[in-house]
Order: sequence, then structure tokens, then C-alpha cells
Amino acid sequence: MLRKILLTITVFFISTGLKLHGQLPDGTRSTREYIQMIIDNIDKEKEIGMDTVSLNFSADYSVVVYVVYDISGNSSVDEVDINYGFSQLNTYFKSIKVSFDIDTVIPVEDYNYSYISSVNDINELTVKHSQPNSINIYLVKSIEIDSVPSYGFTFFPDETGKNFIFLDKNYIAGMYLTTLMGHYAGLLSTHDTLGGAGWANELNCDTAGDFICDTYADPNLYQLVDTDCKYGAVLTDPTGMFYVPSVANIMSESRDGCKCIFTPMQLRRMVFYLMNYRNYLSHDQ
Repeated sequence: MLRKILLTITVFFISTGLKLHGQLPDGTRSTREYIQMIIDNIDKEKEIGMDTVSLNFSADYSVVVYVVYDISGNSSVDEVDINYGFSQLNTYFKSIKVSFDIDTVIPVEDYNYSYISSVNDINELTVKHSQPNSINIYLVKSIEIDSVPSYGFTFFPDETGKNFIFLDKNYIAGMYLTTLMGHYAGLLSTHDTLGGAGWANELNCDTAGDFICDTYADPNLYQLVDTDCKYGAVLTDPTGMFYVPSVANIMSESRDGCKCIFTPMQLRRMVFYLMNYRNYLSHDQ
């Protein structure tokens, strides 16, 4: 199952792109099981309406952070950076009355788990080091499954009990944790195509792409956004229309410094899945 969610990108991007922007790609990938869950729930999701603020819903999630030491016995991560990453996270979830509180930071003094490179690594680490009734976040030296590097990955709401987020510790102080938590709360990447490619004219927005109608279809923005946050490609969708993507969406592969918005429908989806599929973890505020 893990192999289904981990990033698959071309050898070209691996060999030429990773160092250009100092940013690795998102390793979370959708599964057909989760796509089917979205399809099955999409009408129920719409029933909760767009005014998520007025809903009788709020949630406070306890988070345990595991810092896996490297081969030299160093944590190689600053508490300031961890706090900043969580500050960003809570800023963007505040509008739906959701917060994530660090319960404890636990060192894992076993460098064998500092380089996540196999399903066995993940299974062993989560069995040995995880807390029930909490979201478990693992800060590691690097993540590379099947020789494909990524900054991190997590699991979608259909995988009940897998309350795990893996993050390269070099990426804790940006928007990366917020993006991964978006996946954990039910959001696909804006460029997802497992359920079919989204069209630029949005005519199939309910049935393809990320299955959300107020996000712009995009061709996967990894390495296509410059330092001025400008999309630098001229690409077309399967119908021949030009993509006009948002470089600001948190669930895109835009530059980290450009990402700053969840759309109203993305917020609604997260409320729906947190309320119905992650409710066993929350401590109502």
C-alpha cells in the first residue's frame, strides 16, 4: 500500500531538478481506494455547506514529534524550526477551528532509521516509536523510497490507524508540514491525475483531478515556478487548453515560498474528513 502513495517522478526530474530550487517533491501519492472514497462521499461532503465556520466543529490534535538522530549522534534540527513549522501549520488550520499541539518531542537515538529507504524502515519505526490517540511525526535525515527522494509523505483518511507523517528535518521550517497535514486531512495534490486529469476549463472538476471545483487545474508545478512566483511553462491539458494554475495553493508543487492559500472547498473537504474519519483522534476544544 505504501508504494501506491509514494511519489513517482521521472528520472529527468530526479537527475536535473532536485538542486535547482533547493526543494524536493511531495512524496504523498493518492490511491485508487482513496479516490473511490472521495467519489462515494462527495455528495455528503457538499451537504455540510461552505460556511464551515458556523459548523459545530472544532478539534485539537495531540502531536508527538520523533526526532531521529543521525549517524553522528546529532539531532540536526532546531527547536525554533520545529516551532515555526507548527506555527505555520496552525495559522492555516485556524480558519476551520483546528489546532495541532506538540505533546512531546522524543529523540530516537538509532541512526538506522534516519534514512528512510524502504517499507521495512517505516514499519519498524512506527511499531517501535508511536503513540496511540496522537498524530506521530517523524523528522528524519532523508526519505528515498525506490531510489526516489522526497521531502515527506503521509497517509490519507481511508488508511485508518496510520497516523504517521514522515518529514525530512531540513524541511520542517516551511510550508511542507502544512501540505502534508492537508493530505492527512483528505486533500489531494492539485495536479493529481489518478482519477483522471483535471481540465483547465474546470468542466470536469467534480469528477477528475483533485475533485475540487475552486482549485485551478495544473500540470504539476514542480520546477515550473520561478523565484518571483511566476509559472514559467506553456502546457496544455488533455483537451488542448492551456493550464493557468495557481502558484499559491498549498497543495500544489509550487515553490514553498509562494504557497499561501487553501481554497474554501479545500477547507470544506478537510472539515468533512477530519469530522468523519479522523474524529477518533481529536480532543474537542
